[in-house]
Amino acid sequence: MRIVSRIAGFQLMLAMLALAVMGIVTVADVALKYFINRPIVGAYDLVESLLPVVIFHGLPATLLRRQTIVIDLIDHLVGLKGKRGLVVVADLVIIVLLILITWAMIPPALQTYDYGDRKLELGLPLAVIWAVAILGMIGAVLAAVAAAFASIRRPAAKVK
Repeated sequence: MRIVSRIAGFQLMLAMLALAVMGIVTVADVALKYFINRPIVGAYDLVESLLPVVIFHGLPATLLRRQTIVIDLIDHLVGLKGKRGLVVVADLVIIVLLILITWAMIPPALQTYDYGDRKLELGLPLAVIWAVAILGMIGAVLAAVAAAFASIRRPAAKVK
């Protein structure tokens, strides 16, 4: 659990850094375009390329800290043991879906690698972006598994 927490923390720092760069580049691009009519070449490609970093590397910390959106329609009807069962079922569904999403990302990633697809202005290989996204999803799967094990070990009274 401790190593997964460290991995998720590293991924969160990476996501925050990518978000900061996206914001700075966007503001600088707009300001340069407005004031001197010289936008940053490749700003759109850079922001677009950093978006998967923000999404896929921010996800593990969210899952590990259980800060996902929860809709509790029946929680008040089932009691503490029922809530614990619902949490376990939800954890299993999340893990399976994350694995399936990760698995589905592999063929298009391999295809972009085989064809050598690149971003138009930056020339960044799209396979690199796919690899970063897949690594983020692997971290998300690890975080979801760690959160599931933590909820199984937690006493029923502490289930939210």
